[in-house]
Amino acid sequence: MIKINVNENRDEIIMFQGLQNMDEEYTFYYDETNNGRKFHLEKGYFNISVDQNFILGGLVYDGRGSVIDTTDLFQSLKLQKTTTEIKFKHIASGELIDVLKSKKMNQILKWIYSHNLYLHYTNLNPLYFGIVDIIDSAIVSSATTTAFDISFANHVKNEFYLALNENIEKTVEIFFEYGYPSIDKDRIGNFIDDIIELVTPYRDVHKSHLGIETAIQILKASKKKKKLPFTEDGTKYTLMHDYSIFYMQPLCMFKNSMHYFDREDLIKTILEQYDFLDGNRKLDHYEFVDSKENGLIQLSDIMMGFLGKLYAFVRQKSVNDIKNIRGNLGEIERGNLDLINKLTWRSQIKCKGFLFKSISDDEKIKERILLP
Repeated sequence: MIKINVNENRDEIIMFQGLQNMDEEYTFYYDETNNGRKFHLEKGYFNISVDQNFILGGLVYDGRGSVIDTTDLFQSLKLQKTTTEIKFKHIASGELIDVLKSKKMNQILKWIYSHNLYLHYTNLNPLYFGIVDIIDSAIVSSATTTAFDISFANHVKNEFYLALNENIEKTVEIFFEYGYPSIDKDRIGNFIDDIIELVTPYRDVHKSHLGIETAIQILKASKKKKKLPFTEDGTKYTLMHDYSIFYMQPLCMFKNSMHYFDREDLIKTILEQYDFLDGNRKLDHYEFVDSKENGLIQLSDIMMGFLGKLYAFVRQKSVNDIKNIRGNLGEIERGNLDLINKLTWRSQIKCKGFLFKSISDDEKIKERILLP
């Protein structure tokens, strides 16, 4: 068994991010959406749609051991009697605006809010997560590293990511050519040249100029040193072997809580290889359960489905599109959006650690327009 000391990086993260209420006892329920199992290049293409985010999470409440009964809620939804497990597809379908029109979604959101439940989730943009190692490597290799605070580093990553995302076919072509994210050392210079050529036109865009110019200069410095540390090891063509790290993270951060995951055989097999330790104490604080027998897992499926649609909307729409669409929502759509906004804020106030995001600054800006 592989032993994981949950405290190894936990206290540092809590202090660095200013997190509170992390030692409290909670009960977490999980499901996921857009789970591609792994993220890799196959025959010159990504194996998953890169304009949708992987989201893992669901509902959480204070304390351990108590059970919240969902029977009355599920009966009030008046679904077909043959429905043995309620999923997002039974509640709403289509794009975000279609989902916001769902009266059943409105029932569920009101029930969640009235029962003092919180949202928790990991929201991952796999493409952003997969390519920022290029900039992180360049920053580490740069003599000007000390000039980079987190905010500016994130700005550089954001502009770099946007440039590559807007030229996704060429980006994929370059990645496949060099076996990214594991580049042979003697080809690092050529890889950097191709990446710089791809992003250079964006230095003439006013909004992007500083971020792109900075990215170009630190990449040139990396070329001189023939170093991109975070892209020199690993497996060629595989940007992410699996998503297990995002299941392990809350197990470490919320060590005093109980975690119930929807059954996911691959992740279950991986986690069974680890012992989670709090000092000398072995933790027994997670379980994989059959969602058919757990109403809060089913509600977590619905909420992750909803958030999957919401963040796909954020990814795919412009700032102006989001402003215009939000301003023209009908009563039921506004009501559902306001409810998810209230749930998000209540959760964040309770514990900022409930909501983890690995997304671009551009997404964060658009998210704040949708959920102010």
